[in-house]
Amino acid sequence: MRIAMIGTGYVGLVSGACFADFGHDVTCVDKDEKKIAALHRGEIPIYEPGLDELVASNVKAKRLDFTTDLSKPVADADAVFIAVGTPSRRGDGHADLSYVYAAAKEIAQSLSGFTVVVTKSTVPVGTGDEVERIIRETNPLADVVVASNPEFLREGAAIRDFKYPDRVVVGTSDERGRKVMGDIYRPLSLNQAPLMFTERRTAEMIKYAANAFLATKITFINEIADLSEKVGANVQEVA
Repeated sequence: MRIAMIGTGYVGLVSGACFADFGHDVTCVDKDEKKIAALHRGEIPIYEPGLDELVASNVKAKRLDFTTDLSKPVADADAVFIAVGTPSRRGDGHADLSYVYAAAKEIAQSLSGFTVVVTKSTVPVGTGDEVERIIRETNPLADVVVASNPEFLREGAAIRDFKYPDRVVVGTSDERGRKVMGDIYRPLSLNQAPLMFTERRTAEMIKYAANAFLATKITFINEIADLSEKVGANVQEVA
């Protein structure tokens, strides 16, 4: 499959390198010229164990490339993943979706043939609806399906999490979109990873539910750790 990954941050770079390692042709796109130049030199802008070797081996195999211009990668792609930042606003935690929407508009201008546009960034429920609206408004003739594919990567274990996931969630009810996403993740079937197809908004909600549940578990075990310390119990064994 041919994949365009928009954004070379933590999620975009790890996902792009892992998809390339699955055997897909991946082009990672970023507007930051210095970052792309560094990646061409083999310099990884983030630290993640094993990522430098993974990137280097797939660049050498010509399955992974980097560019600042998304027009050709998007035109050639079977799937375009949006993995740009969605920083939280100070004060109220509001997610800044301007990068996601700007990417959607730029992607729309370069689409050619049937393409699945996939939101991988962490976004509020309903963002996929707006991404689809922007694409259709910008390019009414585009043959496109907009899907959600949230990430569940832990820093320090991201490559293993990507290749041996507990679950892969894909939010789309379109059969053509399901087929493309199924083909992209097919190499994971060797590891028996459950591929879950849901409605798009459900997939977006799953990401927030997972994040909230993780925060709840951390808060809970911290309380248990305090209690264990007081009563002389071993919290690691409790956990």
